Amino acid sequence: MIHIKLLFSGPEILPSNQANSSRRKTHRFNRSGGFMWYVFLFASFFYVTKLFAQVEAPVSGEGPRWFGTTGKSLPYDTSAQEALAERALATAGLLEGAIDPEQYHVGPNDILTVTIWTSRTQQYDILVTPDAKVLIQTVGEVNLRDKTLAEAEKEIKKAVARVYNVDASVSLRKMREFKVNVTGAVRLPGAVTATPATRVSEVVGLAGGPLQRGNQRDILIYRRKPEGTREVIRVDLLPFFAFADLSSNQFVCDGDVIKVGIVDPDNVVQIYGEVAMEGEYSFQPTDSISTIINASFGFTANARRDSILVISVTEAGEISSETWHSYLNDGILTNDRALQNGDRIFVWGKPRFRQRDQVVVAGEVQQPGVYPIVPGSTTLRELISMSGGFTQEASLIDAVLIRREAIGQPDEYFRYVSAIESTNRTLDEQAYFRTKLLELAKQGEMAVDFRALMNGDESQNIPLMSNDSLYVPVLLGHIRVSGKVKNPGHFLYESGSEYEAYVDRAGGYGWKADKGETQVIKGRSGDRFPAKDEENYILEPGDAIFVPEEQPSNFWESFTIALTIATQTTAIVALVISLTGSNNP
Repeated sequence: MIHIKLLFSGPEILPSNQANSSRRKTHRFNRSGGFMWYVFLFASFFYVTKLFAQVEAPVSGEGPRWFGTTGKSLPYDTSAQEALAERALATAGLLEGAIDPEQYHVGPNDILTVTIWTSRTQQYDILVTPDAKVLIQTVGEVNLRDKTLAEAEKEIKKAVARVYNVDASVSLRKMREFKVNVTGAVRLPGAVTATPATRVSEVVGLAGGPLQRGNQRDILIYRRKPEGTREVIRVDLLPFFAFADLSSNQFVCDGDVIKVGIVDPDNVVQIYGEVAMEGEYSFQPTDSISTIINASFGFTANARRDSILVISVTEAGEISSETWHSYLNDGILTNDRALQNGDRIFVWGKPRFRQRDQVVVAGEVQQPGVYPIVPGSTTLRELISMSGGFTQEASLIDAVLIRREAIGQPDEYFRYVSAIESTNRTLDEQAYFRTKLLELAKQGEMAVDFRALMNGDESQNIPLMSNDSLYVPVLLGHIRVSGKVKNPGHFLYESGSEYEAYVDRAGGYGWKADKGETQVIKGRSGDRFPAKDEENYILEPGDAIFVPEEQPSNFWESFTIALTIATQTTAIVALVISLTGSNNP
């Protein structure tokens, strides 16, 4: 408490005898307390460092992997890893079906139920010991090392018969759990818990799954043999994942070490075109053309099965051979052959296979929607007839037909003009830039006069193309008046009315309105006309009238200029008078 007071309570006045005692106590406390404070800081730093060290940092450039991908880096997918680990844990120890006694090998920690059929039936649950033996009461020890369940039952029956001369039965009550080490290109290398019913793919999943560069076609199982040697078993999981071939996805055994290899991006074959999953596949010498086609989940609906091209290349990248293959009606590939590293398979598609030639109609028609057409044959008037014709609210003058194929056409000159600073453009470049901006606002819009079309003008009845769009907006029926008027807004359109009539409806010109600069803005094109030039335009629904404000004049600048001119004029006049007076006798 004395130390806390000194640190936080400021100086404290004490009698001299108490002050000396307090200084001695404080000195001792400071030495011990300071040391303990440093120990606390060091311990805290060590604990925090250890805590962060235990948090697994994400592996940069790693993500989920499938066979139709390369070993190149992808973003790390934490959610996929977590989902894979959860699924693997949820299915761990579950059986695919009944145990086959001829295949299941008995091992340490298995629990067997032995039933001895005497007059008083005896039943025992027996644990297989670590040295692979069972101890049966009144019978003795039975060695089950390297025995299948069927063989173990025979051995136990023999031992029982020697004592009781009766029959016995043996069943597997509970499978054992054992350790399998997983190394190589997996997310969480180390030991995982498995059972005799656990397959290689499940063990890889329990280890977090393969890395992005992990090769599930190159997995090695290192397995101890009874004589003490080590057996190496190669596993290719592609047949399991692609064809559900369980024989390629083996069960693991006690003490197995599983190593997942790394994809060699230069040891691949490729398949492209009309298959369900095109891409690169890690190459194995057992691969054939049909194997990779099946591994890509087969053909799409529009694949040409009679046009399969296989190209082989040399190490220098030059094409060494081209072969054509086709699938017969019985599903057999003609001239199926083994592939080589670097081979490429191309599956062509059927031209215009079930191509959906259609157009979209929206807006003020009786039946908006999507309509099938024959490109170059179905006409615009036929489309309007199919959609039931226009409604009474349709604005034919504003209807547009948009051709998507015309959108995005390159314009190199516009790109060149756009790159020039606006202050450095010539007058022609500025005019082209403004015109092009108006065109971009209506990109793909076809020039069609719908009023003339409905009056029988065949020149406006253009043939349609696939993906065209017809839009018929609602009739606006108004003129918009804005700017320096007393009551700006929208006013009903009246045929034949001039712009001044709409200005009057808006309450007339406002204060400081520049009447002479009133403009009419066309709603369809955006073109601007001086309102007084009525011979150059016709007011239509959707147009706008804009009244600008008078530009303020600079009085003092005008006054200064006038004063300067007056001063200079007065000086000149005085000079002339003086010169004239000096010349008089």
